[in-house]
Amino acid sequence: MLYIFLMLTEVLNEFYYHNLMENNQPLVSVVISTYNIEKYIESTLLSVINQTYQNLEILIIDDSSTDSTLKIIERLAASDDRIKYIKINHTGEPAIPRNIGIREAAGEFIAFLDHDDIWVKNKLEQQIKYFKKFPDAVFIYSASVSFGDVNIFSPLYEVLPLIFRAAKSKDDLIKIGNTITCSSVIVKAKYLKMTGGFDEDPKLRGIDDYDLWIRLSEQGNFYFVPRIHVKYRIHSFQASGSWEKRNTRLKNLAAKRSLNLPMYKMHRHKPILKFVRSLLHYANYVLYNILTIKKQI
Repeated sequence: MLYIFLMLTEVLNEFYYHNLMENNQPLVSVVISTYNIEKYIESTLLSVINQTYQNLEILIIDDSSTDSTLKIIERLAASDDRIKYIKINHTGEPAIPRNIGIREAAGEFIAFLDHDDIWVKNKLEQQIKYFKKFPDAVFIYSASVSFGDVNIFSPLYEVLPLIFRAAKSKDDLIKIGNTITCSSVIVKAKYLKMTGGFDEDPKLRGIDDYDLWIRLSEQGNFYFVPRIHVKYRIHSFQASGSWEKRNTRLKNLAAKRSLNLPMYKMHRHKPILKFVRSLLHYANYVLYNILTIKKQI
Protein backbone atom coordinates (compact mmCIF):
# COMPACT_ATOMS: atom_id res chain seq x y z
CA MET A 1 0.00 0.00 0.00
CA LEU A 2 2.83 2.36 0.87
CA TYR A 3 4.44 1.68 -2.53
CA ILE A 4 1.17 2.41 -4.34
CA PHE A 5 0.71 5.61 -2.29
CA LEU A 6 4.23 6.81 -3.16
CA MET A 7 3.75 6.03 -6.86
CA LEU A 8 0.42 7.86 -6.89
CA THR A 9 1.99 10.84 -5.14
CA GLU A 10 4.78 10.95 -7.72
CA VAL A 11 2.28 10.85 -10.59
CA LEU A 12 0.19 13.63 -9.04
CA ASN A 13 3.28 15.79 -8.47
CA GLU A 14 4.38 15.29 -12.06
CA PHE A 15 0.89 16.24 -13.28
CA TYR A 16 0.87 19.33 -11.04
CA TYR A 17 4.25 20.61 -12.16
CA HIS A 18 3.46 19.87 -15.81
CA ASN A 19 0.27 21.97 -15.58
CA LEU A 20 2.10 24.69 -13.67
CA MET A 21 4.66 24.88 -16.48
CA GLU A 22 1.90 24.97 -19.10
CA ASN A 23 0.09 27.73 -17.20
CA ASN A 24 3.29 29.77 -17.16
CA GLN A 25 3.66 29.26 -20.90
CA PRO A 26 0.80 31.00 -22.72
CA LEU A 27 -0.34 29.53 -26.01
CA VAL A 28 1.33 31.04 -29.08
CA SER A 29 -0.49 30.78 -32.42
CA VAL A 30 1.97 30.69 -35.33
CA VAL A 31 0.34 31.94 -38.54
CA ILE A 32 1.94 30.85 -41.82
CA SER A 33 0.46 32.00 -45.12
CA THR A 34 1.63 29.70 -47.91
CA TYR A 35 1.39 29.17 -51.65
CA ASN A 36 3.40 26.83 -53.92
CA ILE A 37 6.50 26.61 -51.75
CA GLU A 38 7.26 22.86 -51.82
CA LYS A 39 11.00 23.54 -51.91
CA TYR A 40 11.14 25.36 -48.59
CA ILE A 41 8.00 24.67 -46.54
CA GLU A 42 9.49 21.68 -44.68
CA SER A 43 12.49 23.60 -43.35
CA THR A 44 10.19 26.47 -42.37
CA LEU A 45 7.83 24.18 -40.45
CA LEU A 46 10.65 22.27 -38.77
CA SER A 47 12.04 25.56 -37.46
CA VAL A 48 8.71 26.02 -35.64
CA ILE A 49 8.23 22.40 -34.55
CA ASN A 50 11.72 22.36 -33.01
CA GLN A 51 11.33 25.58 -31.03
CA THR A 52 12.48 25.41 -27.41
CA TYR A 53 9.11 26.98 -26.58
CA GLN A 54 6.58 24.22 -27.20
CA ASN A 55 3.16 25.52 -26.14
CA LEU A 56 2.03 26.55 -29.60
CA GLU A 57 -0.36 25.86 -32.44
CA ILE A 58 0.70 26.11 -36.08
CA LEU A 59 -1.94 27.54 -38.42
CA ILE A 60 -1.09 27.06 -42.09
CA ILE A 61 -3.35 29.03 -44.40
CA ASP A 62 -2.88 27.70 -47.94
CA ASP A 63 -3.81 30.02 -50.81
CA SER A 64 -4.69 26.96 -52.98
CA SER A 65 -1.21 25.60 -53.72
CA THR A 66 -0.95 23.46 -56.86
CA ASP A 67 2.42 21.81 -56.13
CA SER A 68 3.43 19.32 -53.41
CA THR A 69 3.13 21.80 -50.54
CA LEU A 70 0.06 20.04 -49.07
CA LYS A 71 1.68 16.57 -49.16
CA ILE A 72 4.67 17.86 -47.20
CA ILE A 73 2.42 19.54 -44.64
CA GLU A 74 0.31 16.38 -44.26
CA ARG A 75 3.42 14.27 -43.65
CA LEU A 76 4.62 16.58 -40.88
CA ALA A 77 1.12 16.96 -39.41
CA ALA A 78 0.79 13.19 -39.09
CA SER A 79 3.32 13.28 -36.23
CA ASP A 80 2.42 16.69 -34.76
CA ASP A 81 -1.19 17.48 -33.94
CA ARG A 82 -0.34 21.13 -33.31
CA ILE A 83 -0.37 21.68 -37.09
CA LYS A 84 -3.71 22.90 -38.43
CA TYR A 85 -4.17 23.20 -42.19
CA ILE A 86 -6.71 25.55 -43.79
CA LYS A 87 -7.12 25.78 -47.55
CA ILE A 88 -8.78 28.83 -49.10
CA ASN A 89 -9.68 29.86 -52.64
CA HIS A 90 -6.72 31.50 -54.34
CA THR A 91 -6.49 35.24 -53.62
CA GLY A 92 -2.92 36.22 -54.46
CA GLU A 93 -3.07 38.64 -51.54
CA PRO A 94 -0.91 37.55 -48.53
CA ALA A 95 -2.92 39.81 -46.20
CA ILE A 96 -6.08 37.72 -46.69
CA PRO A 97 -4.75 34.32 -45.49
CA ARG A 98 -2.90 36.04 -42.65
CA ASN A 99 -6.14 37.61 -41.48
CA ILE A 100 -7.88 34.23 -41.66
CA GLY A 101 -5.09 32.86 -39.48
CA ILE A 102 -5.63 35.69 -36.98
CA ARG A 103 -9.36 34.93 -36.80
CA GLU A 104 -8.72 31.20 -36.29
CA ALA A 105 -5.97 31.68 -33.71
CA ALA A 106 -6.68 30.51 -30.15
CA GLY A 107 -3.45 31.80 -28.61
CA GLU A 108 -2.87 34.72 -26.30
CA PHE A 109 -0.03 35.65 -28.66
CA ILE A 110 0.19 35.46 -32.45
CA ALA A 111 3.49 35.12 -34.30
CA PHE A 112 3.90 35.43 -38.06
CA LEU A 113 6.24 33.37 -40.21
CA ASP A 114 6.63 33.68 -43.98
CA HIS A 115 6.50 30.29 -45.70
CA ASP A 116 10.12 30.42 -46.87
CA ASP A 117 11.80 31.89 -43.77
CA ILE A 118 13.39 30.09 -40.82
CA TRP A 119 13.33 30.79 -37.09
CA VAL A 120 16.30 30.17 -34.82
CA LYS A 121 15.53 27.59 -32.16
CA ASN A 122 14.92 29.89 -29.18
CA LYS A 123 13.06 32.67 -31.00
CA LEU A 124 9.71 32.26 -29.25
CA GLU A 125 11.25 31.47 -25.87
CA GLN A 126 13.24 34.70 -25.79
CA GLN A 127 10.35 36.80 -27.07
CA ILE A 128 7.93 35.43 -24.45
CA LYS A 129 10.55 36.30 -21.81
CA TYR A 130 10.48 39.85 -23.16
CA PHE A 131 6.71 40.01 -22.76
CA LYS A 132 7.14 38.96 -19.13
CA LYS A 133 9.82 41.62 -18.70
CA PHE A 134 7.68 44.27 -20.41
CA PRO A 135 4.03 43.38 -19.67
CA ASP A 136 2.86 46.62 -21.32
CA ALA A 137 4.17 45.48 -24.73
CA VAL A 138 1.73 45.35 -27.64
CA PHE A 139 4.22 43.51 -29.83
CA ILE A 140 7.82 42.36 -29.81
CA TYR A 141 10.15 42.03 -32.78
CA SER A 142 13.71 40.82 -33.37
CA ALA A 143 16.50 41.12 -35.92
CA SER A 144 16.74 39.10 -39.13
CA VAL A 145 19.44 38.24 -41.64
CA SER A 146 18.97 37.45 -45.32
CA PHE A 147 20.32 34.15 -46.69
CA GLY A 148 19.93 31.87 -49.70
CA ASP A 149 20.61 33.42 -53.11
CA VAL A 150 22.62 36.22 -51.57
CA ASN A 151 26.08 36.98 -50.19
CA ILE A 152 27.50 39.80 -48.07
CA PHE A 153 28.35 41.86 -51.17
CA SER A 154 24.88 41.59 -52.66
CA PRO A 155 22.50 44.58 -52.50
CA LEU A 156 19.95 42.12 -51.12
CA TYR A 157 22.16 41.17 -48.17
CA GLU A 158 20.62 42.74 -45.10
CA VAL A 159 20.68 42.49 -41.35
CA LEU A 160 17.56 44.30 -40.19
CA PRO A 161 17.31 46.48 -38.32
CA LEU A 162 20.71 48.06 -38.08
CA ILE A 163 21.06 48.05 -34.33
CA PHE A 164 21.23 51.85 -34.06
CA ARG A 165 18.10 52.17 -36.23
CA ALA A 166 15.80 49.83 -34.32
CA ALA A 167 12.37 51.47 -34.14
CA LYS A 168 10.98 51.91 -30.63
CA SER A 169 7.99 54.18 -31.27
CA LYS A 170 5.50 55.20 -33.93
CA ASP A 171 7.64 58.26 -34.69
CA ASP A 172 10.65 55.99 -35.31
CA LEU A 173 8.63 53.81 -37.68
CA ILE A 174 7.60 56.86 -39.67
CA LYS A 175 11.04 58.53 -39.76
CA ILE A 176 13.17 55.42 -40.32
CA GLY A 177 10.80 53.38 -42.47
CA ASN A 178 10.01 49.69 -42.15
CA THR A 179 12.98 47.69 -40.87
CA ILE A 180 10.76 45.12 -39.12
CA THR A 181 10.49 41.78 -40.92
CA CYS A 182 7.09 40.15 -40.59
CA SER A 183 8.61 36.80 -39.56
CA SER A 184 10.22 38.41 -36.51
CA VAL A 185 7.02 39.77 -34.97
CA ILE A 186 4.90 38.34 -32.14
CA VAL A 187 1.79 40.26 -31.05
CA LYS A 188 -0.73 40.07 -28.25
CA ALA A 189 -3.79 38.70 -30.03
CA LYS A 190 -6.21 41.17 -28.47
CA TYR A 191 -4.44 44.10 -30.14
CA LEU A 192 -4.52 42.43 -33.56
CA LYS A 193 -8.26 42.01 -33.22
CA MET A 194 -8.62 45.64 -32.05
CA THR A 195 -6.77 46.95 -35.12
CA GLY A 196 -8.51 44.62 -37.58
CA GLY A 197 -5.32 42.86 -38.68
CA PHE A 198 -3.71 43.43 -42.06
CA ASP A 199 -5.23 45.88 -44.53
CA GLU A 200 -6.32 43.83 -47.57
CA ASP A 201 -6.22 46.82 -49.94
CA PRO A 202 -4.28 45.66 -53.08
CA LYS A 203 -2.69 49.12 -53.26
CA LEU A 204 -0.82 48.29 -50.03
CA ARG A 205 0.41 44.87 -51.20
CA GLY A 206 3.93 44.29 -49.92
CA ILE A 207 3.77 47.00 -47.27
CA ASP A 208 0.59 45.92 -45.46
CA ASP A 209 2.83 44.68 -42.63
CA TYR A 210 4.45 48.14 -42.29
CA ASP A 211 0.97 49.63 -42.10
CA LEU A 212 0.03 47.15 -39.36
CA TRP A 213 3.11 47.93 -37.25
CA ILE A 214 2.25 51.63 -37.39
CA ARG A 215 -1.36 51.01 -36.36
CA LEU A 216 -0.30 48.62 -33.57
CA SER A 217 2.17 51.22 -32.28
CA GLU A 218 -0.81 53.50 -31.67
CA GLN A 219 -2.17 50.95 -29.18
CA GLY A 220 0.82 51.14 -26.84
CA ASN A 221 4.50 50.30 -26.48
CA PHE A 222 6.50 47.79 -28.50
CA TYR A 223 10.00 46.46 -27.93
CA PHE A 224 12.98 45.15 -29.84
CA VAL A 225 14.95 42.02 -28.90
CA PRO A 226 18.56 42.68 -30.06
CA ARG A 227 19.13 39.14 -31.34
CA ILE A 228 18.95 37.58 -34.80
CA HIS A 229 15.91 35.33 -34.55
CA VAL A 230 14.98 35.06 -38.24
CA LYS A 231 16.72 33.93 -41.41
CA TYR A 232 15.01 35.73 -44.26
CA ARG A 233 15.34 33.66 -47.43
CA ILE A 234 16.20 35.29 -50.76
CA HIS A 235 15.33 33.21 -53.82
CA SER A 236 14.64 33.75 -57.49
CA PHE A 237 10.90 33.07 -57.54
CA GLN A 238 9.76 35.10 -54.54
CA ALA A 239 7.48 38.06 -55.06
CA SER A 240 9.27 41.37 -55.46
CA GLY A 241 8.87 44.69 -57.18
CA SER A 242 10.85 47.55 -58.64
CA TRP A 243 11.90 50.49 -56.48
CA GLU A 244 9.37 52.61 -58.36
CA LYS A 245 6.53 50.21 -57.45
CA ARG A 246 7.64 50.12 -53.83
CA ASN A 247 7.63 53.90 -53.65
CA THR A 248 4.18 53.97 -55.25
CA ARG A 249 2.91 51.67 -52.50
CA LEU A 250 4.51 53.89 -49.85
CA LYS A 251 2.78 56.91 -51.38
CA ASN A 252 -0.52 54.99 -51.27
CA LEU A 253 0.01 54.19 -47.59
CA ALA A 254 1.06 57.76 -46.78
CA ALA A 255 -2.08 59.12 -48.45
CA LYS A 256 -4.39 56.57 -46.81
CA ARG A 257 -3.08 57.18 -43.28
CA SER A 258 -2.13 60.87 -43.71
CA LEU A 259 1.52 60.15 -42.91
CA ASN A 260 4.80 61.65 -44.08
CA LEU A 261 6.74 58.48 -44.94
CA PRO A 262 10.33 58.27 -46.25
CA MET A 263 10.65 57.01 -49.81
CA TYR A 264 13.19 54.41 -50.98
CA LYS A 265 16.44 56.00 -52.16
CA MET A 266 17.69 54.74 -55.51
CA HIS A 267 21.25 56.04 -55.09
CA ARG A 268 22.04 53.46 -52.42
CA HIS A 269 22.79 50.95 -55.19
CA LYS A 270 25.71 52.84 -56.70
CA PRO A 271 28.91 50.69 -56.58
CA ILE A 272 30.74 52.51 -53.76
CA LEU A 273 27.60 52.83 -51.67
CA LYS A 274 26.86 49.13 -52.26
CA PHE A 275 30.25 48.23 -50.79
CA VAL A 276 29.90 50.55 -47.79
CA ARG A 277 26.36 49.31 -47.19
CA SER A 278 27.49 45.66 -47.29
CA LEU A 279 30.26 46.32 -44.77
CA LEU A 280 27.80 48.09 -42.48
CA HIS A 281 25.34 45.20 -42.57
CA TYR A 282 28.09 42.64 -41.99
CA ALA A 283 29.43 44.65 -39.03
CA ASN A 284 25.87 44.69 -37.70
CA TYR A 285 25.73 40.89 -38.10
CA VAL A 286 28.96 40.50 -36.10
CA LEU A 287 27.64 42.80 -33.38
CA TYR A 288 24.42 40.81 -33.01
CA ASN A 289 26.43 37.60 -32.71
CA ILE A 290 28.56 39.14 -29.96
CA LEU A 291 25.37 40.05 -28.10
CA THR A 292 24.06 36.51 -28.57
CA ILE A 293 27.04 35.13 -26.60
CA LYS A 294 25.30 36.53 -23.51
CA LYS A 295 22.70 33.99 -22.45
CA GLN A 296 20.53 36.43 -20.57
CA ILE A 297 18.18 38.78 -22.42
